[in-house]
Amino acid sequence: MTKKYWTAIAASIVLALVLLILTTRDSSNETVAVGAILPLTGDVATYGKSIKNGIELAINDVNASGGIDGKNVKMIYEDDGGSPRSGVTAVTKLISVDDVPAIIGAVPSSVTLAIAPIAERKKRVLLSPASSSPKITNAGDFIFRNYPSDELEGRLVAELCISRQDMTAGILTINNDYGVGLNAVFSKTYEALGGRVVVDESYLEDTTDFRTLLATIKQHAPSCIFIVGYGRDLGTLVRQARELQIKAQFYSTVNFLDPQSLSTGGDAVEGVIFSSPVFDANSHEPQIKAFVKKYQTAFSESPDVWAAHGYDAMLLLVEAMRSHGTTPENIKSGLYAISEFPGVSGTTTIDENGDVIKTARFMTVHEGVFVPYD
Repeated sequence: MTKKYWTAIAASIVLALVLLILTTRDSSNETVAVGAILPLTGDVATYGKSIKNGIELAINDVNASGGIDGKNVKMIYEDDGGSPRSGVTAVTKLISVDDVPAIIGAVPSSVTLAIAPIAERKKRVLLSPASSSPKITNAGDFIFRNYPSDELEGRLVAELCISRQDMTAGILTINNDYGVGLNAVFSKTYEALGGRVVVDESYLEDTTDFRTLLATIKQHAPSCIFIVGYGRDLGTLVRQARELQIKAQFYSTVNFLDPQSLSTGGDAVEGVIFSSPVFDANSHEPQIKAFVKKYQTAFSESPDVWAAHGYDAMLLLVEAMRSHGTTPENIKSGLYAISEFPGVSGTTTIDENGDVIKTARFMTVHEGVFVPYD
Protein backbone atom coordinates (compact mmCIF):
# COMPACT_ATOMS: atom_id res chain seq x y z
CA MET A 1 0.00 0.00 0.00
CA THR A 2 1.27 3.45 -0.89
CA LYS A 3 2.13 6.30 1.41
CA LYS A 4 -0.67 8.27 -0.24
CA TYR A 5 -3.14 5.53 0.75
CA TRP A 6 -2.10 5.60 4.41
CA THR A 7 -2.21 9.38 4.42
CA ALA A 8 -5.79 9.27 3.17
CA ILE A 9 -6.71 6.68 5.83
CA ALA A 10 -5.18 8.82 8.56
CA ALA A 11 -7.01 11.88 7.32
CA SER A 12 -10.28 9.95 7.32
CA ILE A 13 -9.71 8.81 10.91
CA VAL A 14 -8.92 12.35 12.05
CA LEU A 15 -12.02 13.66 10.32
CA ALA A 16 -14.16 10.95 11.93
CA LEU A 17 -12.78 11.78 15.37
CA VAL A 18 -13.44 15.49 14.88
CA LEU A 19 -17.02 14.78 13.80
CA LEU A 20 -17.49 12.46 16.79
CA ILE A 21 -16.25 15.15 19.18
CA LEU A 22 -18.48 17.78 17.59
CA THR A 23 -21.57 15.60 17.75
CA THR A 24 -21.00 14.27 21.27
CA ARG A 25 -19.44 17.29 22.97
CA ASP A 26 -20.65 18.26 26.43
CA SER A 27 -24.12 19.73 26.14
CA SER A 28 -23.17 22.22 28.86
CA ASN A 29 -21.51 24.26 26.10
CA GLU A 30 -25.00 24.81 24.71
CA THR A 31 -26.90 25.26 27.96
CA VAL A 32 -26.80 27.20 31.21
CA ALA A 33 -27.38 24.74 34.03
CA VAL A 34 -28.83 25.71 37.40
CA GLY A 35 -30.04 23.56 40.28
CA ALA A 36 -33.15 23.26 42.42
CA ILE A 37 -33.57 21.61 45.82
CA LEU A 38 -37.25 20.99 46.53
CA PRO A 39 -39.43 18.62 48.58
CA LEU A 40 -40.89 16.53 45.78
CA THR A 41 -41.81 13.75 48.21
CA GLY A 42 -42.80 13.80 51.86
CA ASP A 43 -45.20 15.85 53.96
CA VAL A 44 -44.52 19.19 52.24
CA ALA A 45 -44.33 17.84 48.68
CA THR A 46 -47.42 19.88 47.75
CA TYR A 47 -45.36 23.06 47.96
CA GLY A 48 -42.35 21.60 46.18
CA LYS A 49 -44.35 20.28 43.25
CA SER A 50 -46.10 23.61 42.74
CA ILE A 51 -42.78 25.45 42.83
CA LYS A 52 -41.31 22.98 40.34
CA ASN A 53 -44.24 23.57 37.98
CA GLY A 54 -43.65 27.31 38.21
CA ILE A 55 -39.96 26.87 37.49
CA GLU A 56 -40.67 24.68 34.48
CA LEU A 57 -43.09 27.22 33.06
CA ALA A 58 -40.52 29.99 33.50
CA ILE A 59 -37.81 27.94 31.81
CA ASN A 60 -40.10 27.31 28.85
CA ASP A 61 -40.74 31.04 28.57
CA VAL A 62 -37.05 31.92 28.87
CA ASN A 63 -35.87 29.37 26.32
CA ALA A 64 -38.62 30.38 23.90
CA SER A 65 -37.37 33.97 24.11
CA GLY A 66 -33.75 33.13 23.30
CA GLY A 67 -32.46 31.79 26.59
CA ILE A 68 -29.34 33.45 28.00
CA ASP A 69 -27.04 34.71 25.27
CA GLY A 70 -28.59 32.15 22.95
CA LYS A 71 -28.14 29.24 25.37
CA ASN A 72 -31.09 27.36 26.79
CA VAL A 73 -31.56 27.11 30.53
CA LYS A 74 -31.32 23.58 31.95
CA MET A 75 -32.61 22.70 35.43
CA ILE A 76 -31.18 19.90 37.58
CA TYR A 77 -33.67 18.91 40.30
CA GLU A 78 -32.85 17.29 43.62
CA ASP A 79 -35.50 16.02 46.05
CA ASP A 80 -34.82 16.80 49.71
CA GLY A 81 -38.10 15.32 50.99
CA GLY A 82 -38.32 18.26 53.39
CA SER A 83 -35.29 16.91 55.31
CA PRO A 84 -32.27 19.09 56.24
CA ARG A 85 -29.98 16.06 55.99
CA SER A 86 -31.20 15.25 52.48
CA GLY A 87 -30.85 18.91 51.61
CA VAL A 88 -27.18 18.86 52.58
CA THR A 89 -26.62 15.82 50.36
CA ALA A 90 -28.43 17.54 47.50
CA VAL A 91 -26.54 20.83 47.70
CA THR A 92 -23.20 19.02 47.93
CA LYS A 93 -24.03 17.05 44.77
CA LEU A 94 -25.22 20.08 42.81
CA ILE A 95 -22.05 22.01 43.66
CA SER A 96 -19.40 19.26 43.56
CA VAL A 97 -20.74 17.12 40.71
CA ASP A 98 -22.95 19.40 38.59
CA ASP A 99 -20.97 22.59 39.29
CA VAL A 100 -24.04 24.81 39.06
CA PRO A 101 -23.54 28.53 39.76
CA ALA A 102 -26.98 29.01 41.34
CA ILE A 103 -29.61 26.94 43.12
CA ILE A 104 -33.31 27.56 43.75
CA GLY A 105 -34.25 26.25 47.19
CA ALA A 106 -35.10 25.19 49.65
CA VAL A 107 -38.73 25.27 50.85
CA PRO A 108 -38.79 24.58 54.62
CA SER A 109 -36.66 27.13 56.47
CA SER A 110 -34.92 24.32 58.33
CA VAL A 111 -33.60 22.92 55.04
CA THR A 112 -32.54 26.32 53.71
CA LEU A 113 -30.68 27.07 56.94
CA ALA A 114 -28.92 23.69 56.71
CA ILE A 115 -27.71 24.20 53.14
CA ALA A 116 -27.02 27.95 53.25
CA PRO A 117 -23.61 27.63 54.99
CA ILE A 118 -22.44 25.23 52.27
CA ALA A 119 -23.62 27.49 49.45
CA GLU A 120 -22.01 30.48 51.15
CA ARG A 121 -18.70 28.68 51.73
CA LYS A 122 -18.59 27.44 48.13
CA LYS A 123 -19.72 30.85 46.83
CA ARG A 124 -22.80 29.60 45.00
CA VAL A 125 -26.03 31.58 44.83
CA LEU A 126 -28.94 30.13 46.80
CA LEU A 127 -32.39 31.63 46.16
CA SER A 128 -35.32 30.36 48.24
CA PRO A 129 -38.85 30.79 46.88
CA ALA A 130 -40.53 29.83 50.16
CA SER A 131 -38.38 29.99 53.32
CA SER A 132 -39.35 32.70 55.77
CA SER A 133 -37.20 32.29 58.90
CA PRO A 134 -35.69 35.59 60.08
CA LYS A 135 -32.35 33.77 60.48
CA ILE A 136 -32.00 33.61 56.69
CA THR A 137 -31.53 37.38 56.59
CA ASN A 138 -28.01 36.95 57.98
CA ALA A 139 -27.22 33.60 56.34
CA GLY A 140 -24.65 35.02 53.93
CA ASP A 141 -23.82 37.21 50.97
CA PHE A 142 -24.82 34.54 48.43
CA ILE A 143 -28.13 33.72 50.12
CA PHE A 144 -31.35 35.25 48.75
CA ARG A 145 -35.11 34.73 48.85
CA ASN A 146 -38.09 36.09 46.96
CA TYR A 147 -40.48 35.08 49.72
CA PRO A 148 -41.01 37.54 52.61
CA SER A 149 -39.41 37.00 56.00
CA ASP A 150 -41.50 36.03 59.02
CA GLU A 151 -40.60 39.47 60.34
CA LEU A 152 -43.21 40.85 57.97
CA GLU A 153 -45.80 38.08 58.22
CA GLY A 154 -45.69 37.76 62.00
CA ARG A 155 -45.90 41.51 62.46
CA LEU A 156 -48.86 41.90 60.10
CA VAL A 157 -50.87 39.13 61.79
CA ALA A 158 -50.21 40.60 65.24
CA GLU A 159 -51.31 44.03 64.06
CA LEU A 160 -54.51 42.59 62.62
CA CYS A 161 -55.32 40.83 65.89
CA ILE A 162 -54.99 44.07 67.81
CA SER A 163 -57.01 46.03 65.24
CA ARG A 164 -59.82 43.51 65.69
CA GLN A 165 -59.62 43.91 69.49
CA ASP A 166 -58.42 40.36 70.09
CA MET A 167 -56.34 41.31 73.10
CA THR A 168 -55.52 37.90 74.61
CA ALA A 169 -53.82 35.27 72.49
CA GLY A 170 -52.92 31.62 72.59
CA ILE A 171 -50.08 30.41 70.37
CA LEU A 172 -49.65 26.94 68.89
CA THR A 173 -46.78 26.58 66.45
CA ILE A 174 -44.81 23.77 64.85
CA ASN A 175 -41.48 23.19 66.55
CA ASN A 176 -39.06 23.94 63.72
CA ASP A 177 -37.26 27.03 62.40
CA TYR A 178 -40.38 28.19 60.61
CA GLY A 179 -42.64 27.95 63.65
CA VAL A 180 -40.11 29.25 66.16
CA GLY A 181 -39.33 32.28 64.00
CA LEU A 182 -42.95 33.28 63.51
CA ASN A 183 -43.76 32.67 67.17
CA ALA A 184 -41.05 35.09 68.27
CA VAL A 185 -42.05 37.84 65.86
CA PHE A 186 -45.78 37.55 66.57
CA SER A 187 -45.31 37.52 70.35
CA LYS A 188 -42.99 40.50 70.38
CA THR A 189 -45.21 42.63 68.13
CA TYR A 190 -48.48 41.58 69.75
CA GLU A 191 -47.35 42.41 73.27
CA ALA A 192 -45.69 45.67 72.18
CA LEU A 193 -49.10 46.74 70.84
CA GLY A 194 -50.84 45.99 74.12
CA GLY A 195 -51.90 42.37 73.63
CA ARG A 196 -51.21 39.61 76.15
CA VAL A 197 -50.05 36.10 75.26
CA VAL A 198 -51.76 33.89 77.85
CA VAL A 199 -50.52 30.50 76.66
CA ASP A 200 -47.75 29.42 74.29
CA GLU A 201 -47.47 25.82 73.06
CA SER A 202 -45.65 23.99 70.26
CA TYR A 203 -46.02 20.64 68.53
CA LEU A 204 -43.66 18.23 66.81
CA GLU A 205 -43.71 17.58 63.10
CA ASP A 206 -45.94 14.63 62.12
CA THR A 207 -48.32 15.34 65.03
CA THR A 208 -51.89 14.34 64.17
CA ASP A 209 -53.61 14.60 67.56
CA PHE A 210 -53.58 18.12 69.02
CA ARG A 211 -56.28 17.59 71.64
CA THR A 212 -54.03 17.64 74.72
CA LEU A 213 -52.38 20.89 73.63
CA LEU A 214 -55.71 22.40 72.70
CA ALA A 215 -57.20 21.44 76.06
CA THR A 216 -54.39 23.35 77.76
CA ILE A 217 -55.05 26.38 75.57
CA LYS A 218 -58.78 26.18 76.27
CA GLN A 219 -58.13 26.51 80.00
CA HIS A 220 -56.66 29.99 79.43
CA ALA A 221 -59.63 31.15 77.33
CA PRO A 222 -57.76 33.36 74.81
CA SER A 223 -59.84 35.52 72.48
CA CYS A 224 -57.67 34.41 69.53
CA ILE A 225 -55.23 31.64 68.69
CA PHE A 226 -52.25 32.09 66.38
CA ILE A 227 -51.34 28.82 64.64
CA VAL A 228 -48.30 28.04 62.48
CA GLY A 229 -47.63 24.80 60.63
CA TYR A 230 -48.47 23.18 57.30
CA GLY A 231 -51.82 22.77 55.58
CA ARG A 232 -52.72 19.27 56.72
CA ASP A 233 -51.70 20.03 60.32
CA LEU A 234 -53.58 23.29 60.45
CA GLY A 235 -56.88 21.96 59.13
CA THR A 236 -56.78 19.04 61.56
CA LEU A 237 -55.81 21.33 64.44
CA VAL A 238 -58.73 23.72 63.89
CA ARG A 239 -61.21 20.86 63.45
CA GLN A 240 -60.12 19.29 66.73
CA ALA A 241 -60.32 22.66 68.46
CA ARG A 242 -63.92 23.16 67.36
CA GLU A 243 -64.72 19.62 68.51
CA LEU A 244 -63.46 20.72 71.94
CA GLN A 245 -65.82 23.71 71.76
CA ILE A 246 -63.01 26.26 71.48
CA LYS A 247 -64.65 29.43 70.14
CA ALA A 248 -61.56 31.65 69.75
CA GLN A 249 -60.76 33.34 66.45
CA PHE A 250 -57.97 31.52 64.59
CA TYR A 251 -55.23 33.42 62.78
CA SER A 252 -52.52 31.83 60.68
CA THR A 253 -49.96 32.37 57.93
CA VAL A 254 -49.71 31.65 54.22
CA ASN A 255 -49.34 27.90 54.77
CA PHE A 256 -53.04 27.85 55.54
CA LEU A 257 -53.53 28.62 51.86
CA ASP A 258 -53.42 24.92 51.05
CA PRO A 259 -56.19 22.60 49.80
CA GLN A 260 -55.28 20.24 52.64
CA SER A 261 -56.35 22.88 55.17
CA LEU A 262 -59.83 22.68 53.70
CA SER A 263 -59.93 18.91 53.21
CA THR A 264 -58.73 18.06 56.72
CA GLY A 265 -60.55 20.90 58.45
CA GLY A 266 -63.92 20.75 56.72
CA ASP A 267 -66.55 23.18 57.96
CA ALA A 268 -64.48 23.89 61.08
CA VAL A 269 -62.03 26.14 59.24
CA GLU A 270 -64.74 28.59 58.19
CA GLY A 271 -63.65 32.09 59.19
CA VAL A 272 -59.95 31.39 59.78
CA ILE A 273 -57.95 34.50 58.82
CA PHE A 274 -54.40 34.24 57.47
CA SER A 275 -51.74 36.34 55.81
CA SER A 276 -50.83 35.75 52.18
CA PRO A 277 -48.61 37.18 49.44
CA VAL A 278 -50.41 39.30 46.88
CA PHE A 279 -50.61 36.67 44.13
CA ASP A 280 -54.20 36.24 42.99
CA ALA A 281 -55.01 33.63 40.35
CA ASN A 282 -58.24 35.53 39.63
CA SER A 283 -56.49 38.84 39.00
CA HIS A 284 -57.41 40.82 35.89
CA GLU A 285 -53.86 42.11 35.44
CA PRO A 286 -52.69 41.07 31.94
CA GLN A 287 -49.38 39.60 33.15
CA ILE A 288 -51.03 37.43 35.79
CA LYS A 289 -53.87 36.37 33.48
CA ALA A 290 -51.29 35.24 30.92
CA PHE A 291 -49.36 33.31 33.57
CA VAL A 292 -52.51 31.59 34.87
CA LYS A 293 -53.61 30.64 31.35
CA LYS A 294 -50.22 29.14 30.47
CA TYR A 295 -50.08 27.29 33.76
CA GLN A 296 -53.58 25.84 33.34
CA THR A 297 -52.72 24.72 29.83
CA ALA A 298 -49.50 23.06 30.96
CA PHE A 299 -50.68 21.42 34.19
CA SER A 300 -54.51 21.27 33.96
CA GLU A 301 -54.94 23.19 37.21
CA SER A 302 -54.71 26.75 38.48
CA PRO A 303 -51.43 27.99 39.94
CA ASP A 304 -51.14 28.66 43.66
CA VAL A 305 -48.92 31.12 45.50
CA TRP A 306 -46.02 28.63 45.52
CA ALA A 307 -46.13 28.14 41.76
CA ALA A 308 -46.03 31.92 41.38
CA HIS A 309 -42.96 32.20 43.62
CA GLY A 310 -41.22 29.35 41.77
CA TYR A 311 -41.93 31.05 38.45
CA ASP A 312 -40.59 34.38 39.71
CA ALA A 313 -37.51 32.80 41.34
CA MET A 314 -36.45 31.36 38.00
CA LEU A 315 -37.06 34.64 36.19
CA LEU A 316 -35.08 36.55 38.84
CA LEU A 317 -32.07 34.31 38.26
CA VAL A 318 -32.42 34.77 34.51
CA GLU A 319 -32.71 38.54 34.90
CA ALA A 320 -29.50 38.54 36.95
CA MET A 321 -27.68 36.32 34.43
CA ARG A 322 -28.81 38.33 31.42
CA SER A 323 -27.79 41.62 32.98
CA HIS A 324 -24.59 40.63 34.79
CA GLY A 325 -23.38 37.21 33.59
CA THR A 326 -23.59 33.56 34.55
CA THR A 327 -20.80 33.13 37.12
CA PRO A 328 -21.85 32.91 40.78
CA GLU A 329 -20.34 36.34 41.50
CA ASN A 330 -22.12 37.87 38.53
CA ILE A 331 -25.46 36.30 39.46
CA LYS A 332 -25.05 37.53 43.03
CA SER A 333 -24.41 41.10 41.82
CA GLY A 334 -27.34 40.86 39.43
CA LEU A 335 -29.75 39.81 42.19
CA TYR A 336 -28.67 42.64 44.48
CA ALA A 337 -29.45 45.00 41.59
CA ILE A 338 -33.07 43.78 41.28
CA SER A 339 -35.49 46.64 41.88
CA GLU A 340 -39.21 46.81 41.14
CA PHE A 341 -39.12 43.57 39.16
CA PRO A 342 -42.67 42.93 37.85
CA GLY A 343 -43.19 39.39 39.14
CA VAL A 344 -46.49 37.53 39.13
CA SER A 345 -46.14 37.08 42.91
CA GLY A 346 -45.82 40.83 43.35
CA THR A 347 -43.42 43.61 42.46
CA THR A 348 -40.03 42.49 43.75
CA THR A 349 -37.05 44.39 45.11
CA ILE A 350 -34.02 42.71 46.71
CA ASP A 351 -32.53 44.53 49.71
CA GLU A 352 -28.94 44.63 50.99
CA ASN A 353 -29.46 41.39 52.96
CA GLY A 354 -30.79 39.40 50.01
CA ASP A 355 -34.33 39.65 51.39
CA VAL A 356 -37.33 40.58 49.28
CA ILE A 357 -39.36 43.73 49.71
CA LYS A 358 -42.98 43.22 48.69
CA THR A 359 -46.47 43.75 50.05
CA ALA A 360 -48.85 41.19 51.59
CA ARG A 361 -52.58 40.79 52.17
CA PHE A 362 -55.04 38.77 54.26
CA MET A 363 -57.40 36.01 53.24
CA THR A 364 -60.08 33.96 54.97
CA VAL A 365 -62.21 30.87 54.44
CA HIS A 366 -65.76 31.66 53.32
CA GLU A 367 -68.24 28.93 52.41
CA GLY A 368 -65.45 26.45 51.97
CA VAL A 369 -63.20 28.50 49.68
CA PHE A 370 -60.31 30.92 50.14
CA VAL A 371 -61.31 34.56 49.56
CA PRO A 372 -59.69 37.96 50.25
CA TYR A 373 -60.35 39.20 53.78
CA ASP A 374 -62.03 42.59 53.88
